[in-house]
Amino acid sequence: MRITVTVDDPTPEFQSKLLALLAEHAQDVETDTTWTEERATHYYRMLPQRARRIVKEAVQRGGMVPADALRDNPDDSLRGHSAPLSRILQRGKMLKRWPEAMKQPVTGVGPGFGKVEGYEIAADLIPVFKTAIRNVEK
Repeated sequence: MRITVTVDDPTPEFQSKLLALLAEHAQDVETDTTWTEERATHYYRMLPQRARRIVKEAVQRGGMVPADALRDNPDDSLRGHSAPLSRILQRGKMLKRWPEAMKQPVTGVGPGFGKVEGYEIAADLIPVFKTAIRNVEK
């Protein structure tokens, strides 16, 4: 059996009782960590312009944007461009816009330390984020 519960603007008393019930049955509760259009729209809207460009380019290019495509000049550094991707994910968790277990939608590709080779987004997230981009930019 699967039960989905959505509560908009719960009273503090109701929220406390519901969270206590869920905590009591935590071993049986599965958190929904799906990137929905609503979640993706909130995420994209919260990003600063440079981080939005990473997401948008990755979506437009079918899932992967090479680092060179994000540089306006060949010698430009991308340092600091991707930090907001993680920061906004954490902020959304703090604001309860998505669950703690939510995964980063766009990730850096590269050797690990130093320059990234590009950024990628999973193929199944492309339509969701394409809609989110359209929602924010219209």
